[in-house]
Amino acid sequence: MSHPEVTEIVRAPGFLIRRCNQVAMGLFLDETAGYDLTPAQYGALTLIVLEPGMDQTRLTDRVALDRSSVTKCVERLEARGAVRREVDPSDKRVRRLYATEAGLTLIAAMREGVRRAQARLLVPLGAARAQEFLTMLEEVATAHNAASRVPLREP
Repeated sequence: MSHPEVTEIVRAPGFLIRRCNQVAMGLFLDETAGYDLTPAQYGALTLIVLEPGMDQTRLTDRVALDRSSVTKCVERLEARGAVRREVDPSDKRVRRLYATEAGLTLIAAMREGVRRAQARLLVPLGAARAQEFLTMLEEVATAHNAASRVPLREP
């Protein structure tokens, strides 16, 4: 029989959310094997595709990652030819981000695998409970956004 304190730890919300993140990461990597892109890189590239010309500060706000993680993410995407950075003519300090043809092709190729990973994550709940779960996750994340080390900032 498990010790009560161990049970308390492994049933704590933070522990379970971290475990779910690990499961989500595993499913993502399983369904997108061969593309060599992390969920953070996929998210960043998708936002760059959807909002061409955004700068890294805006990307940081949109993906809710710290500045150094976004910088590394963009550098990796640029190194593999998925994005390009262009100097903003009105402010030489700003670099605008654009998806390349290779980046557009990569996102399109991964899209179904990412959808499968998301669906697999929610299968144990069934359709109705999955929707409730997503609603609750969004509610918790929104309510505590300001407490995050890197709050999500939407347009």
